[in-house]
Amino acid sequence: MADESSTKKPGLIFAIVAFVIPVLFILWGTVMAKLPAILPLIIATVISCLFGKYLGYSWKDLQEGMSDSIQRVHIAVFILIVVGMLVGVWILSGTIPTIIYWGLKLISPSTYLVTTFILCIVASTMTGTSFGTMGTVGIALMGVGQALGYPLPLVVGAIVSGAYFGDKMSPASSSTNIASSVCEVDLFSHIGSMMWTTIPAAVVTAVIYAVMGMNYHSGSDLGGDIAVILQTLDLTFNLSLWTLVPPLVLIILAYRRTPAVPLMLLSVVLGALVALICQGQSIIAILNSSVSGYVGNTGVEQLDNLLSRGGINSITSTVMLLIAAVSFGGVLEKIRVLEVIVEASLKWAKNTGRLIIAVLFASYVMLIGTGSQSVSMIIPGRAYAPVFKERGLHLRVLSRTVEDGGCIASPLLPWGVHAFYILGVLGVSAYEYAPYAFMCWIVPIFSIIYGYTGIAIWRSDNSPVRKPALEMKA
Repeated sequence: MADESSTKKPGLIFAIVAFVIPVLFILWGTVMAKLPAILPLIIATVISCLFGKYLGYSWKDLQEGMSDSIQRVHIAVFILIVVGMLVGVWILSGTIPTIIYWGLKLISPSTYLVTTFILCIVASTMTGTSFGTMGTVGIALMGVGQALGYPLPLVVGAIVSGAYFGDKMSPASSSTNIASSVCEVDLFSHIGSMMWTTIPAAVVTAVIYAVMGMNYHSGSDLGGDIAVILQTLDLTFNLSLWTLVPPLVLIILAYRRTPAVPLMLLSVVLGALVALICQGQSIIAILNSSVSGYVGNTGVEQLDNLLSRGGINSITSTVMLLIAAVSFGGVLEKIRVLEVIVEASLKWAKNTGRLIIAVLFASYVMLIGTGSQSVSMIIPGRAYAPVFKERGLHLRVLSRTVEDGGCIASPLLPWGVHAFYILGVLGVSAYEYAPYAFMCWIVPIFSIIYGYTGIAIWRSDNSPVRKPALEMKA
């Protein structure tokens, strides 16, 4: 391993260059050149390694950086694989077809977007998991949206917006607990602080989806197509209430904070039992659907396209992308490029408004660099806690801000852990759905407004900061 005498901390200009060049290459390769995403990520990792070698790091050091980063996401990788199994089995069992059936029966086309957003808020807040919400309720709602003729990026945008409301606000969410613990804030004090930015953003988002839904489906006539889908679903599956047992059990146990891995595995087992008992499927058919996914064969092309998904095989390319992305982030973290950029933002934060922006910026830098939601909250939380204490600001403002940044933005980063999960489960890339995930864009706007107006900004003794853009010592 390299020691202090052989390595050096990069200067700010070097750090910015070492950060920007590989990121720009990723964007060029995926957006402009339309290359498979894994290739730009691998090349960006090599570029970062070359910067690390210039700083004196050995190949062993750089490999350790990659390995440490991969280690942090190994549970996410396993959950992703299990969700692939779950999707295939839940379709075979009739669970997802039942939700689609009743969704088409009960949800009006003009209110579909706002209804999807609200349902995902409820599910994610109860369970505390955006992954679980998108991998279960999200898939069923996506099927409804497809049948109603909505563009998939718009549908996934609404699902993501609702799912990350609960990821951010639920007391059962890991990100909520991480942010409060890192910033040394009581959990419910932290949630109360977040309500100031998250609930207004959710209201604005709901209005946008309501207006878009009414405009998109004004004058459209999908009654015939929907009738065919409903009839075919009814003939193909036994749509009994028993098919809803797996998602109900998942929601109840998630609310009781059952660990994610056993919870998802249990959901697969329950789906398999429902497939055996209610649908009369064989064990071989269940195993095949868990590995290769469900293949629709109803004769209705729209419905077959909607149902043909899931399985471990559908997830393997996403897992490879995820490993490549976190390896890139591990190198940037190892060679201290991200650390230097975050430190520089502190010097600029002269008042409360700027301090809020600096925390958000630091969260985004860590997210862009590592692709990890947790890292994007932990490092800025630790780095800025002493600054908030020194300036007499309550740490629940900091804990809220790191979630307003790293947590809510995590699905927007195309090479992040969360975006790859969404791509693997819902089949739409962040480049496509991100413009429609309005909740994720609006939350930090409220955070910045409060920083400059003094609204929902408190001193260490819990008294409100009334003077706008309160000037602080550097």
